[in-house]
Amino acid sequence: MKKASALEGAMLIALVFLIRGMRPAPAAQEKGDACRNADLALSQSKLRDALSLFQTCHKQDPSRVEALSSLGIVYARLGEFDEAIAAYRQGLALDPWNPQLNMNMGLAYLKSGRYEEAARSFSRTLLVESDNSRVEELRAFCHYQLEQYELAATEAQRVYKAAPQEESAAFLLGSIYLKLHFYDKAIPLIDQALRKADSAQTHALLGEAYMGIRAFRKALQEFTRAQELQPDMPGLNSRIGAALVGLGDPERATAEFDKELVRDPNNFEANYYLGRLKRESNDYEAATKYLEKALQLRPGDPSTVREYSALAIQSRDYATAESMLRRVVEKYPNYFDAHVLLAEVYFKTHRPEEAEREKAIMEGLRKREHARSPRPSDDTLRPILDIP
Repeated sequence: MKKASALEGAMLIALVFLIRGMRPAPAAQEKGDACRNADLALSQSKLRDALSLFQTCHKQDPSRVEALSSLGIVYARLGEFDEAIAAYRQGLALDPWNPQLNMNMGLAYLKSGRYEEAARSFSRTLLVESDNSRVEELRAFCHYQLEQYELAATEAQRVYKAAPQEESAAFLLGSIYLKLHFYDKAIPLIDQALRKADSAQTHALLGEAYMGIRAFRKALQEFTRAQELQPDMPGLNSRIGAALVGLGDPERATAEFDKELVRDPNNFEANYYLGRLKRESNDYEAATKYLEKALQLRPGDPSTVREYSALAIQSRDYATAESMLRRVVEKYPNYFDAHVLLAEVYFKTHRPEEAEREKAIMEGLRKREHARSPRPSDDTLRPILDIP
């Protein structure tokens, strides 16, 4: 089973924020004996008794939407989400725009990981209850999971504007901003959530935000705090190592990556960085081993291909380096480091015009990046590749 990353763990915390206290809402029942007894059993969490009684209640009057809604709630609380969804669908066939039924069905879809269907159900709720910010928050979470980050951001911004004091709204919007690389916007929002949820996951997520703006010292502090709270968090040694690389401490970084590989030999980041560090220390055999493993884990990863190309240049295999780098810049035209190496290949193979063309591209990318997000000055900043 794939281990959750720090960020995935943090988003699970966000999901807990969103759905805590949001059990599917029961509908009012017309009180026949079976329905009355079913309500009582549900209120006492006697779920199997409630299930049997609500089934009887539904059989007594199949057109009663309230009984189907309650039947779905019981199934959902039992973790039987397919059955819950079937009950909600029967209810919606009778009352298609019932906001409560649509919300309940959305929750069942969400809890079973069916985010596209969940988002549609929440949208139908919002067509009737446009001011229901909690449902909009849930829809934003679904769009986050579907990697529709711009749409999720638009929804989460509305939720946060309506309730800026809510840690769940701040946390979700900050998490979405991270995905959009709006690190300066993400940090205060995640920090706001952190004040009320001092967990390893939130510290790790804040560390990710600091990594995004290359504030490596602050990132290291957050990752270290996360490790104190949860020493066995998957991937955390790698993140500490990456922060140490940014601070120019390769020896301590190597030790952290080695620890990560003892725990998880298939950690991409640890293999990638060890390959990079070994190449920089001229241990080409070890570098090749780690980079091959990284490419096995993420075929075609541009950062790893870049390191392989650097190895090829160091061994004067310029044809291989050029071929690899050209494929990278064709797919990722804004990848600065690939253009740097490609310019080096052209210079070394006596093609000055092509080298100057690459230098012009680099200058344009540098100006664009500087205009978009000026780098902070509180840390000693050294180049560090983003890991997709």
